[in-house]
Amino acid sequence: MASAPLPHDLDGLLALLERLDGSEEAAVVRSALAAGYARDRVLEELEREVRRRLARLEER
Repeated sequence: MASAPLPHDLDGLLALLERLDGSEEAAVVRSALAAGYARDRVLEELEREVRRRLARLEER
């Protein structure tokens, strides 16, 4: 999973985060967007979290 390129769209990253046991974090992302946080900033944080979780899987 880690060798494939990350999706660049919000929906793809959210789906990947959920598959990486990040359902709660995905809900936080959706809430942040609904609250009016900048989409670019939220997307950066989302990508960072997905990369962190993928790196943790590679360490196993």
